[in-house]
Amino acid sequence: MTAPSPTPTATVDPADRGSEGPLNAEEFDPLLGATSSLVTATRELMLAVATTEASTEELRAARDAIAAVSASLCRSVRPRVQRMDFDLPARIRDRGPQAHWQTYELNPFGIPLRVHFDGDAANAELRANALHEGPPDHVHGGMSAHLMDCMLGGLVQATGTRSVTATLDLRFIARTPLDEPLQLGSRIVERSGRKVWAEGWIEHRGTRCVEAKGLFLSIAET
Repeated sequence: MTAPSPTPTATVDPADRGSEGPLNAEEFDPLLGATSSLVTATRELMLAVATTEASTEELRAARDAIAAVSASLCRSVRPRVQRMDFDLPARIRDRGPQAHWQTYELNPFGIPLRVHFDGDAANAELRANALHEGPPDHVHGGMSAHLMDCMLGGLVQATGTRSVTATLDLRFIARTPLDEPLQLGSRIVERSGRKVWAEGWIEHRGTRCVEAKGLFLSIAET
């Protein structure tokens, strides 16, 4: 295994692009674009693995093929996941609600969202799948917390504030269904010194399923 490579960040301004803002990592660097495509394919693989009804022989063959790909990729690794530039959401927010920020574009572990900013508010849509299941046919509560932290924390980040989540309180009002269009929203409600308060929600066809409130503390740049 080779020595870890530095974790690159993208620094190209989305203003260099068309009016929609950056749509994918390819706009910044071919390597980031290739990583983004691989991440998308990996999520498709994860869902296929979790839901397949293939035979025992097919499963064993797939395991061997996946192990071979993993061994190939592990010949050269970095210590952390690649990251886009921290200021990217703020630059996208400046472009207006027609542009969007793609979350977890380079990390298959997170749930990807296309977040649109409108001042101190944000919105996104999601169709959760079997990987996100908790109660039968409904989204896991921990996944809802993950989504809310992304919506609230991402919005605070888009205002240019480098911060960490101090508290995140969720209220589960109704079950959140899988395989149905979900609407996610967030807004900043108060600022005071280092503190920023935000709230968010998940809705399904106009019914509020989850509500969240968060406190974020600004931190010094490192």
